[in-house]
Amino acid sequence: MTVGQRIKALRKLKNIQQNQLADYIHVSPSTMCRIETESTGVTLENICNIANVLEVTPQDILCDIFVYDPALKMSIAEEIRITAEKLPPQKQAEILVMLKSLRSYLSES
Repeated sequence: MTVGQRIKALRKLKNIQQNQLADYIHVSPSTMCRIETESTGVTLENICNIANVLEVTPQDILCDIFVYDPALKMSIAEEIRITAEKLPPQKQAEILVMLKSLRSYLSES
């Protein structure tokens, strides 16, 4: 699936019209159409804005571009980051609160 196809599929899952998404990210409806049909490039800023509106991470949109090789050794912090990025922003915020609380608890021990 291409980036444009993924944006379109995610948009439809959220029941958002193409022109609504264009308004939300401050681009013209024709630009949004060209993004979805990939007749124009899409900026990283627009990817991030689209992800915010659709309540996904930019990695969810770009997942065919970024491939994580499990055979590569990752730090625990990197593994936590990658796992958290796959969650919706609200869940990421909840995890952050828990991690801060846990850090505080472990610092006192």
